[in-house]
Amino acid sequence: MAGDTLAPGFRFPAASVVRDAEQQAEALRASDVDPELWAGIAEPTLWGNDGFRAMSAAGQQIDGYIHVEHRFSLSGTVALGEPVAFSGQTISNEEVPRGRQVVQRFEARRADGSVAVVSEHVRLLPDLARMGRREARDGEIKTNPVDSLPSEVLSRKTLTPEAVATYSRPVGNEIHFDPAFAARYGYRAPLAQGLMTLTWMVGAVASRLVAVGQIDLLARFRRPVFWDDALTLVGAYGADGELERLCALNSETRVVCDLRIGGREAGTVPPAPPR
Repeated sequence: MAGDTLAPGFRFPAASVVRDAEQQAEALRASDVDPELWAGIAEPTLWGNDGFRAMSAAGQQIDGYIHVEHRFSLSGTVALGEPVAFSGQTISNEEVPRGRQVVQRFEARRADGSVAVVSEHVRLLPDLARMGRREARDGEIKTNPVDSLPSEVLSRKTLTPEAVATYSRPVGNEIHFDPAFAARYGYRAPLAQGLMTLTWMVGAVASRLVAVGQIDLLARFRRPVFWDDALTLVGAYGADGELERLCALNSETRVVCDLRIGGREAGTVPPAPPR
């Protein structure tokens, strides 16, 4: 039952997951990412959607949840068509000012038992009575303060309802494609998945992720992205000349997603994967 899946310690049953090349290409094109950037490789942010599918398969209701943060620990690449064992567990379920914050962690294991990906969802289950009217204006999600923004513009795009629906419908959650449902939560229009914005952002560092393999991604979703928003991607480089931070900005130059990229030494164990 859904209530059980939200209880800390609940374990999602392992399932064999195989990333399909055609389905991945469709999701990437909807996100304005060239599928050839990930030719033959399972694009990493889409493991988040496998987590959502595992929740739904276990009977968990995902409609209405708001994605606040997502953490990925990647240990090498997974080939398209390569089967992995995908499992997870609920880490915490705590009351916060606007509802309940739920953390659920998933992992993908290769046939030899090694962990390829740890994918951790941090989401808000909003209490409609406590959402207030401010969210109807901008829907800002309060997380850690944003410091100075990266200055280099990397790309721009404008979302469309069709693209948002293409990316989100295989996973569900009506807040992404039903205007009436989104309005119940105080939003002027359906929201693009946080993962859809993240898929676009990570395309900017695809070659590094494919080459390095061992890397951590921390994405904070600070404001909603509506299905017709215009976005700008800006980046900042580290001392090694590699992009270490990416921010997606809306038309008001406000951060909608703040992504930090950190490498790990080969052999480092990803943080606390479920067993």
